[in-house]
Amino acid sequence: MKLTILQENLNKILSQIGRLTSNKTTLPILNNVLIEAERGLLKLTTTNLEIAINSQIRAKVDKEAKITIPCQIFANYINLLDKGPIDIELLDTNELNIKSKNSWTKIKGTIAEEFPIIPQIERKNFIKIKALDFKKCLDKVLFTVSPTENRAEISGVLFSFQPEKKILTLVGTDSYRLAEKSLAIIDTNINEKKDVIVPARTISELTRIVEDGGEVEIFFSENQILFIYPPRPDGRVGAGESTEIISRIINGEYPNYKQLIPQSFATRALLEKDALLKAVKAVSLFTKTGLNDINLKFDAASDKTLISSLNSQVGESQIDLKSEIKGEDKEIVFNYRYLLDGLLNLDGVEVSVNMVNDNSPALLTSPDEKDYLYLVMPIKK
Repeated sequence: MKLTILQENLNKILSQIGRLTSNKTTLPILNNVLIEAERGLLKLTTTNLEIAINSQIRAKVDKEAKITIPCQIFANYINLLDKGPIDIELLDTNELNIKSKNSWTKIKGTIAEEFPIIPQIERKNFIKIKALDFKKCLDKVLFTVSPTENRAEISGVLFSFQPEKKILTLVGTDSYRLAEKSLAIIDTNINEKKDVIVPARTISELTRIVEDGGEVEIFFSENQILFIYPPRPDGRVGAGESTEIISRIINGEYPNYKQLIPQSFATRALLEKDALLKAVKAVSLFTKTGLNDINLKFDAASDKTLISSLNSQVGESQIDLKSEIKGEDKEIVFNYRYLLDGLLNLDGVEVSVNMVNDNSPALLTSPDEKDYLYLVMPIKK
């Protein structure tokens, strides 16, 4: 292996793929990055056996070869170098020789054959979506996913493909709150509905890698899913610069969440979102430790929402907000953190709070964002 590449390009790739490696693994080879130089491209691959990330970028390749070296050492060293060209050469001693303008180093490696084999998905059926829309959707549902794997089916994001409607719907929940966001599919050759559950860790990696422009291509098999960003020019493996993430799919059936979304409400309140955000943050200073409870009282006669909290050891607070209320007077208690999460992810200047009763989940929506909903359970009195 002998190649030349710009420090800034190599550093960017290493920052994207290096998060999968960890010194906590019982398999030392998983701390390594697989480095391959071939046909004018430098390819870097990391894996934790559940997720694999492969990034490739153009480089001046004079000699093709492959090797694995400790990823964190390599990434940290490259990050400290000045911008500009770097010469990389694989020595007969399985050491990687790295030279820049005013420095050089050698990093001991391991033969590439010891690196885990990365599974391949047949690139036959595809779905293509806009990268910016996809990233926004991921961010709007990921925070609701259960942080534990006690219930595996809700430890990931549901991807519901509806080719006949040209829509991809993403759903996340931890059983206390739920978010659903839809986006348009711009191209596909799939003609049947498909639901898969993608692990939260995979989604986290996707949000770091996908940027504002371009498109994302998605392929899936029975047990795995593949994301390519940006799609390669002619679809061939090894053609052009891009990053691939291949991940296992969570086995299991996602809860029938649709039945949890009320179809009719006793009370609807329309409020200015920023005013509600400030009020929730203010009264949250007086919530009970561990309970995080705030009380919302909707008064239809006066068109006011009273937001309050009480902590006998700290004090109490109440803020009255002008609202447009239709239906019955209602009083409901929320965990303020869950309420804030929903408000922060709703677009637009107004928020609609829709309630059945004080023991049923409330639905938060925005008149300006009809393809996103946030469902939150109240604290039962």
